[in-house]
Amino acid sequence: MAASPLLAHPAVALRPLVVSVQAQAIVDHLCVIKDEAELRQLIADDNEIGGSHRVQLSEIQRILTATGEYFSKAGGSASNTTRGLAGFGVPTQLLGVRGFDEWGTLFISSMKRAGVDVSQVVVKPGPTGRACILSCGGQRTMRACFDGCQRLDAPELRPESFEGAQWAFLSAYCLYNPGLLERSVELARQAGCQVALDLASFEVIRSFRANLVSLLESGTVDVCFCNEDEALELVGGSAAQRGADGTAEAGLQYLSQHVNRLAVVTLGEKGCLIKEHGASELIGMPACSGVKVVDTTGAGDLFAAGFLYSLIQGYSPRRCGEIGCMAGGAVVQTLGAEMGRDQWSWLHQRMHGELAGAVVRDSAAAVQQEMLACYALIEQKGRGVVYYGSARLKQSSPHWARAVELGREVANLLGCTTWSGGGPGMMEAATLGALEAGKPVAGIRIQREAGTKVLTASYLPPGCQVFCRFLSSRKVALVDSGGWELPCAVGLAT
Repeated sequence: MAASPLLAHPAVALRPLVVSVQAQAIVDHLCVIKDEAELRQLIADDNEIGGSHRVQLSEIQRILTATGEYFSKAGGSASNTTRGLAGFGVPTQLLGVRGFDEWGTLFISSMKRAGVDVSQVVVKPGPTGRACILSCGGQRTMRACFDGCQRLDAPELRPESFEGAQWAFLSAYCLYNPGLLERSVELARQAGCQVALDLASFEVIRSFRANLVSLLESGTVDVCFCNEDEALELVGGSAAQRGADGTAEAGLQYLSQHVNRLAVVTLGEKGCLIKEHGASELIGMPACSGVKVVDTTGAGDLFAAGFLYSLIQGYSPRRCGEIGCMAGGAVVQTLGAEMGRDQWSWLHQRMHGELAGAVVRDSAAAVQQEMLACYALIEQKGRGVVYYGSARLKQSSPHWARAVELGREVANLLGCTTWSGGGPGMMEAATLGALEAGKPVAGIRIQREAGTKVLTASYLPPGCQVFCRFLSSRKVALVDSGGWELPCAVGLAT
């Protein structure tokens, strides 16, 4: 898959920012079904179309034999979200168990390829979980089998499992393993992590309502995701109890009262609803337009990935919802929950403009990663004035004070972000001037120059810089960080 790392270059070993729990690895067998009549013939039980139910291995084999053609990919709600976060460039780690078989090997290979740290996925004797994902008319019906599969049990989680991470992402599917969800939340909170919980499916809520209510009302969940059906199921509602606009606002209201930060209800083609804890405002975000739906598998999982990525970036709840909808809109354009290069290109073009989309399509992978990191910072901080200048300018020089004054006066005049290469001399002086004016600053720095590492202490505030290994990435991004619509020249040099 095409990834777009943002927070650090992959060569830099980092503790994960997000740790997720996938109690049992699962491989999805994706089957395209031509119509509902054929779908009803395939599912021999009386369960709802569109639901997710557990079946025996023989049922998996029967469905695959009847279908004939299918595609196999790593699956699982937490795994899908984790892989999506890695695609955004967020350092991630997956905790879990996989079987000692070919399907377990496929699962690990897929997650590694996406950039997920799978060093804490334990191999145990026995098979890996499998699921038939029946895609019909853009909707999916799921039948999963965990017969004989080993699982991650609550006592196997260690206190250090979440240490160093900012977030723990958990799925309510963990409730099928007694005590695992509660233990994960407990250890995550002890490690200082914020907890994001996905409610998994209306069947899980129906089966484990008491557990979920107890957890939600304990004050240990910071962000909660669910879809409309899950929100209704949580509050015991039915379709007749939906609001006039077709949403499950009662479920959103309940969640917002008990989470510490944000409650989010996804509405499919209608977008999403967001409500902050303690706020009266309900934020509604529309779904992306112009999306050709191929398969909805993973739409909610990738929405969560986009939303969490945005929270880590410090974006507003509204922007988090917007990017979540974009990510969900990207993944439904392909079969399964793993996005390819075309989907990442579409997503980044929506997020950062046509230049970022072209980066995904055409650049070599390493340069691509750096460019996307730069464009994400530009999108966050805003275009402005760019300073290029001699690194040999010393504070003892009479030109130093003039450069500081220039940076201060230009920042006050334009009120925009002051950009530079983050180096010494002219760039530092102008940036310090902008900081004196109380205006935003940012820099795109180089890791090595003339074969020497230049990762020195920076005068730039935290979160206001990106490091590049390639000079081409840095130069192009610095040009594009200039405010093209400003009423003056945007590049200032000595």
